[in-house]
Amino acid sequence: MKNNVQVIMNENYWIVEIFKKKNIFDVFGEEVKKSIKELGIFNIEEVKVSNLYKIEAKTDKKNISKIVKELLVDNVSEDYKIYKKGRKKKDYWIIEIYFKEGVTDPVGETARKTILESGILNEVDVKTGKKYYIKGNLKEKDIKEICEKILANTLIHNYIIFRKG
Repeated sequence: MKNNVQVIMNENYWIVEIFKKKNIFDVFGEEVKKSIKELGIFNIEEVKVSNLYKIEAKTDKKNISKIVKELLVDNVSEDYKIYKKGRKKKDYWIIEIYFKEGVTDPVGETARKTILESGILNEVDVKTGKKYYIKGNLKEKDIKEICEKILANTLIHNYIIFRKG
């Protein structure tokens, strides 16, 4: 299910997902879980949150990995995945949220400038977003309500819901 979202992917896009290591408590995920319960939706077992970097560049996975290791990830508390296409996760609803076209993405712009200044790439574009994994006995209408009332500001964000896998 898409909310007025333009998903433009081509062979030059890499998606980097940065998330807390297994032994690190996901404070933000717990806060989202608490907010969902305050909405009156109680069938929530778990919420995990990841940061997304959609990197557009003519490069290989080796350079993207170098960017992540040297510039984006905190190796003490975070881990990451690099991929081209999103994946489903068994028993979880997945929501991705990005800024709408034309809305300033200050974190993406900072990441872009940092990558260029590092000399790893000469040309790059970076968009940032959030990825939420929500586990629980929920209906699609519940997930949509969670997106529109908690996770996304629909004036500036688009969101995509991926059904439980």
